[in-house]
Amino acid sequence: MRVTGHFIEKRRFLMGEKSGSSARDAATEWFVRLRDDAVSDADRAAFEAWRDADPAHADAYAEMERLWNGLDQIKRRPGHPTGADGTQSMEATPAPSGRRRALRRMAVAASVAIAASLGAQTLTPTGIFADHRTGAGEQRKITLEDGSTAHLNTATALSAEFTANSRRITLHAGEAYFEVAKDAGRPFVVDAEIGRIEALGTAFSVRRTEGAVEVIVTESRITVSAPGRGAAVLAAGQGIRVTDAGLGTVTNVDPKMALAWRRGRLVFDNRPLGEVLAELARYRRGRIVTLDSAVEALPVTGSFAVADTDATLETIERTLPVHLYRLSDLLILVDAGPAP
Repeated sequence: MRVTGHFIEKRRFLMGEKSGSSARDAATEWFVRLRDDAVSDADRAAFEAWRDADPAHADAYAEMERLWNGLDQIKRRPGHPTGADGTQSMEATPAPSGRRRALRRMAVAASVAIAASLGAQTLTPTGIFADHRTGAGEQRKITLEDGSTAHLNTATALSAEFTANSRRITLHAGEAYFEVAKDAGRPFVVDAEIGRIEALGTAFSVRRTEGAVEVIVTESRITVSAPGRGAAVLAAGQGIRVTDAGLGTVTNVDPKMALAWRRGRLVFDNRPLGEVLAELARYRRGRIVTLDSAVEALPVTGSFAVADTDATLETIERTLPVHLYRLSDLLILVDAGPAP
């Protein structure tokens, strides 16, 4: 069996970097190449030279082998078929062809390597030094000392500082919905690094993502500014996105849909699967990795429970031409096509 360029391209898509950019990336590349039927003696010699050139190379390749061997120990979630000995199997029956299985296992190995490289980040509590925070999938409502309330969504962290003249919230990460107590003498300000929101008595949400801040107003008016790059006034039913480039366009939004998380729901209307998976990933520990970029454009419409992302993923698998490989609670792979 020859491992074709099909997997190599998948691995490059998964890694998001050029081959050789790190010892782990190079180890993954070598791991795949050495299992190609077309591997030559020259390839093996080149691998040995690479491995022996630096102890870090040898360690990275040994880690790759441990991850590969460890795949056999990973069990399916409860409810999936078991073998004759009563243990759960990672692969569904009937077994796929040898070529398909090899391609899949190679993709799995690369994905596990990614998960291992990001594992510490994934499992580190968000905003560990913040005054208030939630974990993945957790939501909380807190009452601030001025009587305002903050509804914290998943993986959110914020700090509050109140003085005689000001009320300041720092949103370190995540998303929060604020219901602000009226106090004309003390503006209520939310600082999200690249975006600043100011209100007196109103209700609005702020979501901080990598490189952007999204604001939605549900009551009264607020001012949104980007330091040194202008400001905009938003009324109820309007939203804006702030990036490093400055303020975006003020748009009309449907708060009921956009803030459905406050009712324990996630609502999607013809959204690309890639965006849906990214949203679901916010509500669970670990990672969801797509093996085929084409599936990310598949449209998704529906309303799903925040508290049960597994059920949402199962619905996606039943209704779209995709198959999910559940390697553990921390790693799910999404590939094109039905189960092999």
